[in-house]
Order: sequence, then C-alpha cells, then structure tokens
Amino acid sequence: MNEEMQQILGQIKGVIAEFGLFPPQGRVIVGLSGGADSMALTHFLVYHTDLQVLAAHVNHGLRGSAADQDEEVVRRWCEENGIPLRVLHADVKQQARERNLGLEECGREVRYAFFQELADRETDRIATAHTLSDQVETVLLHLTRGAGLRGLCGIPPVRGKIVRPFLRVTREQVEAYCRFYHLPYVTDQTNADRGFARNRVRLDVAPALKAVNPALEREIAGMTARLARDEAYLQEEAQRAVERAKTPNGYSRTELAALPTAILVRALERILRRAGGAQPEGIHLEQAAAMVRVGRGSLSAPGGIQLAVQGNTLFVAQKPLPPWSLPVTGKTTRLPDGRMAALRKIHKKDLENQNKFKNLLFHNCINYDTITSKLFFRNRREGDCFRPAKRGVSKSLKKLFNEAKIEPLLRDRILLLEDGKEILWMEGFGPSERARVPKDAEQMLLITVWEPEEAADQRVSDNS
Repeated sequence: MNEEMQQILGQIKGVIAEFGLFPPQGRVIVGLSGGADSMALTHFLVYHTDLQVLAAHVNHGLRGSAADQDEEVVRRWCEENGIPLRVLHADVKQQARERNLGLEECGREVRYAFFQELADRETDRIATAHTLSDQVETVLLHLTRGAGLRGLCGIPPVRGKIVRPFLRVTREQVEAYCRFYHLPYVTDQTNADRGFARNRVRLDVAPALKAVNPALEREIAGMTARLARDEAYLQEEAQRAVERAKTPNGYSRTELAALPTAILVRALERILRRAGGAQPEGIHLEQAAAMVRVGRGSLSAPGGIQLAVQGNTLFVAQKPLPPWSLPVTGKTTRLPDGRMAALRKIHKKDLENQNKFKNLLFHNCINYDTITSKLFFRNRREGDCFRPAKRGVSKSLKKLFNEAKIEPLLRDRILLLEDGKEILWMEGFGPSERARVPKDAEQMLLITVWEPEEAADQRVSDNS
C-alpha cells in the first residue's frame, strides 16, 4: 500500500475514532448511488471495518435509462462482492409536485426516509459519502445565503443516526482510492449542469478560490472544526438557560431577557422546536428576542407556533385548540396541550405548614363537599360564564380574559374544571363562588397542573 493510500485510510479512521461514528458490532446502512464517493465508502466499510454493511440505492426515476444503468452497476458490483443491497424505485418528479417541493429537496427527503426505514435498530447507523470537497461547497453556498455560525459549520460528522466518515478526504483522494482498488463507478452527467447552484460553486467558485489559496479545503476543514466547537458551547449554554427559565406555564421573561443575544436566540430556537414548530428562520428569532427584551408583543412562527409575552412570562402555544373535554379520574390526566393535570383530596392540616397555604387555598383548591357529580377538565366554549369567588358577580369568560389582559392565543389553553353544570375552577382565576373553600372546611380537592418533564415534583400551578 502506497503512502497516499495510507494517509487516506488514516484520515477516514481518524474521523470514525474521534466522533465514535459506529457502535461496536453495529450495522451500517450505506447510501450507494454508484458514484465514486459512495463506491469508495461502501468498499471501505466492507473491507476495512468489522461492521455489518447493507447497501441502499435509490432510483429517482429522473434520468431514464441512465438511472437504470447506474442501478445495474450497483447491483452487479454488490453481487460480485457479496454485499446485501436494497433498492427503492421512486417517482421523485411526481412526489415533488404533490408535496410542492423542488426536485433536489424531494429527492433528498425520499433517500433519507428510505435509509431511516432500513435503519430500524437502535445501533444501526446511516453512512453517507459526503467529502471535504462537499463540505467546502456547502460552506460557500451557506455563505452566499447569509448563514450564521451554525450554517458556517457546514456538514456535521454526526447527526442522529447519520454519520459521514469521509468528511476529511477530498474528492481527488476518493478518486485515487477508486483507482487503487480498481472500483467501477458512474458519473452523473447532471453534475456538469451549471443550472444548479452547487455545480457553479464546484466548477467555478471553488477552483477560483483554490487559485488564491491551494490549501483552501484544509483551511475550510479547520474553520468548520473551530466553529463547530464554538457552536456546541453556545448550544449547551442555551439549553441550560431554557431549563432555568422554564416555569409551569411558560418561560420567565426576565430570565431570558438577561441572556446575551447569542444565547437568547439559540434558547428561543430550542423553545420553538420543543413546542413542535418547524425550523425557525433568523428573522423570527430576532423578532422573538426583541419581544422578550421589551417585555411585550406576540408573533407567529413556522409550524403554527404562537409566542406572546404577558407580564413576566413568555408563553408558547400551537395553533388554536378545538374544544375538548376529558373526564377527571383518580389518575393523572394528560391535556391536549401536553401538560398534565390531577385532582387530589387533601386535609386542611396538610397545607397549614406550607408557605403557600393561603395562595393554594384561594387559587388551586375547591370545596370537597360541593362535589356531587362527575368532574371534567375542559377548555372554553362560546358563551361560557364564570362567577369567581368573593367577587359577587358572574361574567363571560371573554370579559374576564379581556380584563385580565390574557393574550388571545392563550385563551384556548386556560384549564377549566366543571361538574357538568357549571365551571367550578378556572386556571389563573381560582374557584367559583359555589366551589370556594370555607374557613371551617377540613378537606378539599387540590388541583395541580405541570409540564411532563416536571412530573417528579408535580409543581403546583399557583398562578401568583
């Protein structure tokens, strides 16, 4: 084996060891298109590791007979080398129309969905043949789109089950690997089509920059490694900030507002993703950060997520909830917004030694003796009215919400407790006049509401 090949193998094995790409005795699904990169990767995994390898090829149905010829090359080579192969035929053009996606984006989604389907075991990994040359092209493309720090980190070596062992070898080194081991490979003719932005970067921009600095690829590799290290630290700080700011009903605005902007925008991104939203754009994060700083406002983010600042709380909600009702059982009830709620019979003496006794008594307890029928948790309905304890007047929920300045997006998530006849308790407003706990009561029902991750301590929603 010559010195060049020893260097290439060393670079690949270095990435595998540094990032722990493969569990011991694991299985790897390798994306095998038939190009030089994927043929070299598959050969390496089969002949230079002890991994169980399954090759996966996708015929996108876009290039007619050329795509069929690529598939045939892959099938023949896998058969000759005893490599198990799975092939997917997909009409990407049709799927792109149906899903309103570009061909390239749709093709990528189809491929990765296929790979994920095959990688059905916990220790399975999906290996793709992205090279250092691909990394350079990706970083340059991100740069033209105004990417931030994470975008300039380029392609990560690991993302979930997806691993990329070739990120430190160039396309030229891959072709040298194929020559050394006499590997057949196909060339996609669309790679020369300058109608694609990536091809223009590959064919025109990268060579021009390499003329300025022949070590461009090595320098980009060093830059992405340094930026990835910095980004990882910022993300860790953002995660800690999110946990510190979490409250039973949202997030502490003052806790978030005290963060440096670099941490705040990353914390807000985590909050949005945790709520089930799509990947937010930079403009949404900047607007959300400004809203947190000034202490007021609301906005809509991708994925139907709504943000609103009210008082000292940043509220996060999905699109409006339809009317719902759930019977209260002796067990915990999971609410449609993801929170947990429960009722527990307690004795007055159980609360007397707690600092929040009076607050709990007023806000979160109802008189046990008033319960004569089955109870239900639900959200608001058109025409709902409520008679808060000690106010001497019954008002519509709409009027109560307006008076309390409750953001409209939060109103469907205000938890109500009813007995089939009237509302006995309302989150943030306390018990009704009929259900309030008299001073001489000895037992009562305590209502607790908490987020799933807080189930260990079952925080009381005291709404103070």
